This record gives sequence, C-alpha cells and structure tokens, in this order.
Amino acid sequence: MRIYFHHNQNLNYIWRQWEQGKFPSHLLYGATHLSRFGIDVILHQFTNQERSRLSRALDTIKQIARCKEHFDAIYATRYNGIEFMILLRALGLYRKPIIVWQHQPIERSRSWWRNLASRFFFRGIDHLFFFSERLMNLSVASGKIRAGQASVCPWGADLDFYDRLMSENNTVRHAGFISTGKENRDMPTLLSAFRNCPDTRLTLITAARCCDTDYEEMLSREELPGNVTLTINRDMWIPELALRIWPHQCVCICCKETNYTVGLTTLIEALAFGFPVIISRNPNQPFDAQEKGCGFSVPYGDVEGWKKAIRFITDNPEEARQMGQRARSLAETTYNITNCAAIVAETIKAAVTHYAPFRGQKA
Repeated sequence: MRIYFHHNQNLNYIWRQWEQGKFPSHLLYGATHLSRFGIDVILHQFTNQERSRLSRALDTIKQIARCKEHFDAIYATRYNGIEFMILLRALGLYRKPIIVWQHQPIERSRSWWRNLASRFFFRGIDHLFFFSERLMNLSVASGKIRAGQASVCPWGADLDFYDRLMSENNTVRHAGFISTGKENRDMPTLLSAFRNCPDTRLTLITAARCCDTDYEEMLSREELPGNVTLTINRDMWIPELALRIWPHQCVCICCKETNYTVGLTTLIEALAFGFPVIISRNPNQPFDAQEKGCGFSVPYGDVEGWKKAIRFITDNPEEARQMGQRARSLAETTYNITNCAAIVAETIKAAVTHYAPFRGQKA
C-alpha cells in the first residue's frame, strides 16, 4: 500500500534532515514511520508558502495528476492546499480516500448556505484526525461531519531524536525555567509572574512576530525583570530550540485563550525530555498536565497561579523530578510518534479497504 503525503511545511527538507538524525519526525505526523506498518509514502514536493492559497491548491492538483507512481490514498496534515482534491472527492469525481488532520474545531456558521457548503466540502474527506476529544466533539456537534468520520489520534514527539540529544549531552546540569513558544503567547502574565519570583530564572525565546503579534516591539517597551533573559528567535527551529531547552528544569507554556491546542508542540516536547510543565489551562488540549501529575495548569491570565507554580517547582525539586518522570511515562505510553503512526496506518488501511467511489452518506 502507498499514500500520497501532503504538507504545508517543507516536508522534503524535514524528511532529509530526519533521515540524517538532525530533525525530529513528529512534524511529519507519522509519515516517516508508516513503512513499519506496510505503507510506502510519496512526498508532495513542497510548494512555496508565499504563493497564494489558490496557487498552492492548483499546484497540488498538477503534482498529483503528474505522479507516475500508483498510490491508494491521500494523507494530509491539514486540508489547506488540497481543497480541490476534496471537492472532487465530494462530487464523486475522485476515487481515492482522503485522510486529513483537523487542527481547530469545525463550527457552525451564521449563514445557512455556508453551513450547507461546509457540509458538502467535508463529505470529500473520508477521515479526520483530531488532537483532542473536545475538538472532535465540538466538530461533530456542528452537524458538518459525522461521528464515524472522525477520531482522536494522540500526536506525540519523536522520542528517538530526544533520547539521542539527551544521551549526547548527558553532562548538562539542569536549572531554571524556559519558554520557547511564539503562537498566541501571553507575555504580560509570564513576565509578571517571574517579576514576582526574583530568585528564579527564565530563559525567554520567542519570534519577532507571530499571529499578528509583534513580540519584538511589545517586549522592547517592557522593562524586563533582571531574572529574565530574552532572545528574539530569527532562525532557530525545533532542533536548535531543543538544545536550548535541555539545560533547564521546567518548561513554561503561557498562552492566550484560543479555540485550539496552542502550545501543544512545546508540551509534547517537554514530555519527551521528561520535564514538568507550567501551562495555561486549555480545555482543547488532549490532556490536562496537572491532572496527569506532570505539572501545573493555570487559568488564563492568573499571575498568582503562575507564581505559586514557579515557587513549587523551585522549592520542591524532588516533587518536580517526579512530575518529569510522569511526563516522560506519558510520552512513552501514549504521546509519541510511533503510537501516532500506528493509529494513522490502521485508519488509512481501513479507508482504502472500504472506500467507495462516492459514498454519499448523509451527514
């Protein structure tokens, strides 16, 4: 069996780097591990993201039409870029199953015709993977997809990559807190908490700009506490950031309220390292860190809650170490890319085995 794999990030570069042991594979959503389960992969040739969405979607159609290798299904990390293939599938003009990751909840629109159009569009997707039960349930409740069309898949880190990194840097002494996220981060709450914990240290690494927020400009106006070291990240990606995270003892994921799993990449990386986390309490995440015993989940904007969590990690090193052990155990049992790939493979095989040229099921 063979699938055509589509990604909006530079999957060709990531795949080559992964093969050389220089990049973790979880950004490829299990595709690197599908061969273990009898599924070969054809890689979509990366389309420059500076091109318009329409242009990228047209490029995808051309690449698929020109593909000389037989494949049985399309597997995509999101539907952006394969919209035309999905519409053709919904119309019954494309015969192969399409399996897609859905990153945000599918919600009802105020307009009846938008709801109708969305329901038709999602009929062209044979299966949707969600990151959490909440995101899946909200989406099914919208009436635009069927319950049998969706499932939760535990996306997780490439543990081989992190184990290798830790083994190669095993003399590191761990100390202090680190925040590396950039997407919808709540900098004022994070900085206020550390300003009130002057005997702790925070390494803050963030992008110059992300999600319509100019962090560089915002932080230039802030009087940073003396215990916070700021780095504006202009060229580091996951491998470089991982090396920066490893010498610390706790990962901070302080976010604004959103309707999706903001901070999830940082969270699964902390699990892989076996670090406790302090994270904004987001019901859309696949699990609650505090309930799992691997850290603290703090309400949005709760400076006092952050202060207490920071103090606890600092003053109770043995309990913090045990939190980290539970974090790593969670990664080993559930949130790892091998487990994710096994579930993806099983779903792809089921879709290929049972697909019809046009199902026509009612939503």
